[in-house]
Amino acid sequence: MGINDPAFKIIRNKTKKFTLLKAAGYFFVFAVCAKLVYFVEASHPAREKLIPVHGVVREVKIGGEGSSTYLKIETQQGTHRYSSYYGKDWPGMESIRAGDRVALLVEKNRLNKNELFSGKQYYIWEMVHQDQVIIRYEDINTLVQDKDAIANRFINIWLAVSFAFLVVVYVRKGLKK
Repeated sequence: MGINDPAFKIIRNKTKKFTLLKAAGYFFVFAVCAKLVYFVEASHPAREKLIPVHGVVREVKIGGEGSSTYLKIETQQGTHRYSSYYGKDWPGMESIRAGDRVALLVEKNRLNKNELFSGKQYYIWEMVHQDQVIIRYEDINTLVQDKDAIANRFINIWLAVSFAFLVVVYVRKGLKK
């Protein structure tokens, strides 16, 4: 394949069309998309809007470093996976065994794109086991809001930098003409 090869010319012509302005535009569009995903993901329901679940534990997976924590619970609606936010292990979870009854307040995992294959998945906001509150709503709310605030701060920085980059490149292109 040489420089005069037709395939090479097509590739070279395609890369010539990709300009710094287009790169800045893509960078900005990705930042806007990240912000939109943040708005969807950061809108958590109020306590009153959470789904109450009462059922029997069928499987317990207590995670560790880099591993998720979840329960598979059988209810009248079937057996589904209920995960701890950010895979966090909560004190008292180690005492839960298969066959135990639990009461939960949960939020549906809206980003589960494999629901058809993996089944419905939920995030635990509150959990009661043997009349003991293992996970408190207030603790999860604080944890989630803190993590969301950190993500939002980085997305806002990305948005500001990409917008500034786009403006600089656009002005620079205008001055060259």
